[in-house]
Amino acid sequence: MITDWNALARKLGSIQEDGSEIGGDSYASLALDEILGDEWIENTVDHIVSFKKGSELAMNCLRYLGSTKATQYAYAIYQSSNGDKACQAVWLIKQIANPISADWIEEFLNDKNVMHLGLGVLDQLIWTNQLLDYKRVLSLLKLADENSDGQLKDHIKFIKDYLEKNPKAGSED
Repeated sequence: MITDWNALARKLGSIQEDGSEIGGDSYASLALDEILGDEWIENTVDHIVSFKKGSELAMNCLRYLGSTKATQYAYAIYQSSNGDKACQAVWLIKQIANPISADWIEEFLNDKNVMHLGLGVLDQLIWTNQLLDYKRVLSLLKLADENSDGQLKDHIKFIKDYLEKNPKAGSED
């Protein structure tokens, strides 16, 4: 496979109008999403959420990529599924830890089926330094506590303790 890096860089916006270039992991992830393509990404996500052999390796590949497309596709599966398949989709979203998933945490925390995984998404985003402001984190932790009837209190305490010990975590500063 030969990649037209110039065309790809222009498509992704890493070549500026003045000809200068910018980069970083987020551009690399976008580029790999483009190179691998929708079919590969969707087949990989489907493989994982169907609990097929090789899912661990497939999940690790998507986590390594930090794929936005895989995260969005897993979210679409969550929205159109229930039970174990919905849980597996949110579990995969947690594993990938793409910042776009921050937009869905509240929805997950309001869904009894995936609430525990929704808290895991929040935890993973904090851990990987990909998350929102501190006030929003506290609001989401409060929601998790209220909706779980105390079932998630240990995980909530773990996250709060981590935030206290790491004041820069969970903030965009």
